[in-house]
Amino acid sequence: MSNLSRLTAAGIIVSSATFNQADQATLDSLTDDEVSALISINQKVPASFLQQHCGVQTAQAAPNVRTIGIVF
Repeated sequence: MSNLSRLTAAGIIVSSATFNQADQATLDSLTDDEVSALISINQKVPASFLQQHCGVQTAQAAPNVRTIGIVF
């Protein structure tokens, strides 16, 4: 399963998303461990945390869509 397929199945990327070549290359460059970590984080971080700290409006404004803010 591709990284895009795994992230879409996990609800991190919406199925209607489109990617340019550079974005696709970024997804393809993720290791299995990195994809698994993103999925794990998405499952563990509650929506209320994302709303409070990551600029997500409300769950009602975008049901079934969650944003992950990653700071480096």
